[in-house]
Amino acid sequence: MSLQEKQVQSGLSFFSCGDKDLDDFFHCDAAEYEHALFGKTYAFVHKKSGEISSMFTISNGSVQARQMRRTLRDKVPYPKRLIHNYPSVLIGRLAVNENFQGNGIGSEILDFLKIWFSDSHNKTGCRFLAVDAYNAPSVLKFYGNNEFSFIFKSEKEERESLQLHENEPLRTRMMCCDLFHYAESLRKSL
Repeated sequence: MSLQEKQVQSGLSFFSCGDKDLDDFFHCDAAEYEHALFGKTYAFVHKKSGEISSMFTISNGSVQARQMRRTLRDKVPYPKRLIHNYPSVLIGRLAVNENFQGNGIGSEILDFLKIWFSDSHNKTGCRFLAVDAYNAPSVLKFYGNNEFSFIFKSEKEERESLQLHENEPLRTRMMCCDLFHYAESLRKSL
């Protein structure tokens, strides 16, 4: 284990974003999730305080073409519109330490991921950055403000796709960000 990994491990017990589900995931499940090769968790450590300022877990995923709203699907070149799934990177969890909230760190992480997966040195080919966002107004607004769009036109359509009963709560909403324009702007800057 590297020095940085030890620092993160020791600081993890003090990490809290204020959401029990997210805190439980990072405290109890993230290591096992990573060991099972379901995702990779990253932590940013504040240089001055040494505290973990934020954490996120990502994995490979796909966005099903039949689920996508037409406005998103129309941005894909015509021959590729015929495929069933578009490659994506899925943000499984994203949390900012309560002590650092309100400083734009969540948006900075999303900007980092947009660039990381659209520059010429990215680790995987993907067209979209996707998230299953908590179905809470503040969370949906956060992703919307960061260029994420709903994959489904409505909650009803998403509920039907997930085969949920109409009275069953829709706990998350599927959203994505098209990385193509980031890749294009990075190519032009070279």
